[in-house]
Amino acid sequence: MACFALAWPAPGAAGAHGISLGAGEVPKGWAAIAAPEDAAQWQCAIDALRPWQVSADDGERVRIAPPQPAPPLQVALADGVMRAAGDGRIEWKPRQGAAAKAGFVLSNADLRPKAATEFGGDVFLAEGRSHDGRHEGAIVRFERRDAQRWRIHRALELDATPAAAVRSGERDWVVLTQTGLVAIDLAAQRQRPLHRNPRWARLQPQSLQASGAGWLIGTAHGLIRLQPFGEHYSEQWLVPENCRRLAAPQCGCRPQRLER
Repeated sequence: MACFALAWPAPGAAGAHGISLGAGEVPKGWAAIAAPEDAAQWQCAIDALRPWQVSADDGERVRIAPPQPAPPLQVALADGVMRAAGDGRIEWKPRQGAAAKAGFVLSNADLRPKAATEFGGDVFLAEGRSHDGRHEGAIVRFERRDAQRWRIHRALELDATPAAAVRSGERDWVVLTQTGLVAIDLAAQRQRPLHRNPRWARLQPQSLQASGAGWLIGTAHGLIRLQPFGEHYSEQWLVPENCRRLAAPQCGCRPQRLER
């Protein structure tokens, strides 16, 4: 059984690392443990666990790997592309033709896009920021009027800063925030909380992928796994075997490994 160590850091080489997981699978040499319960365990997790990123793989599998730079946000529509930058710059670029004159560039320093999607010809952005101890977020809708006009408005207010989002079915958009998961019904423009853990903010959640009927979440301090439990989700963490005891004084972890 081949294995490789993930050197830390490994500039320029991180893209070569990673492993594919099916629903419910645990990497070789790793363990699924209960989420920390007390302050000491949480501090240990923050001190000891490395950052991981989750991304879509073949079929319903998820790839876990060290973090990579996020690709630019863009949504392709039938007649053009809308791009969103983290500094609040929004660009609508129609395809070639007469409609190309209807393009625009909008710069809004108060807008911090984290994820984008399309529904019914409209573009939805999950945006927000954390500052002065406050965690703000919203779903902003770019509503299509015609080839030349858009109506831009805040469709929903979130109770936390969004970090990532993935589509789930035809009309649901599941948004990962700093404190949990929220399902957005894009057709009805309603939100429904799926899971909440205020302590997640300390982990800095950054990426999200569906895994079977549950979810895998990549953070700056480890991997979170949510699995269905009745009408709710149970929270576990995936950690290297030598990191399964998140308690002082033995809080350190040896180099984290993946086997395949």
